[in-house]
Amino acid sequence: MPVKLKELSDEEFIKEVVNRIIPIESISPASGGKGEQARVDELCKILEELGYPNYNRYDVKDKSGAVRSNVTLLIGNLDQTFWIVPHTDTVPVGDPSLWTKPPFKPTLEGDKIYGRGTSDDGQAIWLSLLILKNLDASKLKYNLGFAFVADEEVGSTYGIQHLLEKNIFRKDDLIIVPDAGTADGLQIEIAEKSIMWIKFKIMGKQYHASMPFMAVNANREAMKFVLKLDDALHRKYDATNEIFSPPGSTFEPTKHDKNVDNVNTIPGTEVQYLDCRILPKYDLDNVVDFVDSQIREFQRESKATITYEFVQREQAPLPTRMDAPVVVELKKAIKELRGAEPSAVGIGGGTCAAFFRRKGFNAVVWSTTVPEVAHQADEYVHISHVLKDRDVILKIVYKN
Repeated sequence: MPVKLKELSDEEFIKEVVNRIIPIESISPASGGKGEQARVDELCKILEELGYPNYNRYDVKDKSGAVRSNVTLLIGNLDQTFWIVPHTDTVPVGDPSLWTKPPFKPTLEGDKIYGRGTSDDGQAIWLSLLILKNLDASKLKYNLGFAFVADEEVGSTYGIQHLLEKNIFRKDDLIIVPDAGTADGLQIEIAEKSIMWIKFKIMGKQYHASMPFMAVNANREAMKFVLKLDDALHRKYDATNEIFSPPGSTFEPTKHDKNVDNVNTIPGTEVQYLDCRILPKYDLDNVVDFVDSQIREFQRESKATITYEFVQREQAPLPTRMDAPVVVELKKAIKELRGAEPSAVGIGGGTCAAFFRRKGFNAVVWSTTVPEVAHQADEYVHISHVLKDRDVILKIVYKN
């Protein structure tokens, strides 16, 4: 017999929707997945079961041909809208051997539910659905809007950037992106660093490993170049801003593409990626010019050649104003319910809020969450965090 979602307790409801959504993988095609379409299909079924069939769906095909799905739902007919913006995609599992729980089969242990995407950004989905489960629309002082968006993990081209072209949002709307936070929920993110992901291609000469003098070892040259560039970038862009955590710019070598298949061949091509999170005070054009200068300097001493392209490049917009209504309302609700004054911070992670800010919207990022679990093995969410955040949101959107 089908479960009637509205008849479940709040905790049982969260467990039910987690069990229905997490097993449906929603990894970007750019990361080897199929996209969010199947997961969003299930999400729409849940919305209908909760009594909200009047959602709008925005499907768009990406360059691989995969359908990337976005859903919005608007409740009310008032002057302003309070938006909650979760994303439905997840990062890949990573090294499966690091997991002690099955990534796509939720595991319940006390207050925790384990699984890939339970926290990032499933927690925001569970929060949104829980609010809808018990919502009394007659008490709203704002319209209540939900935008479940695709593609956040690899740039948001087919997600929030796509929706922002549809004129769905208004400049006086209050917008919360529950995609980062702290375990006490006392930090409100109002600023983000610039993001630049660079794909370097280092070209040498392939040859038999027993004859290295006939080769130009692209593997060795790539390691030398990346380490040199890493050091140079950190020394050049060494400013700090204590609103951010960490306070400085970061430049991290991450993904490395496969080279040769056998041990006894010296690779002639290496592909290495660099993840850069740069303080807003620095212009990305200046950083790119510096990277170019480092490539020229390296190539004067190396027989390898280096080219690059950008996987993602986003200059950080101006921060959300401290006196913006969404900041004021959120701070007030948190203080009333938790008895402590929240602070405004900046983060290095990229979220949908940056795209809102770039368009002139005052958006914040906030949730009560364990920050170190995102993108990690054995990712998990606290059920109690979802319940506490529900109370904060209702404190804001309901009439006194």
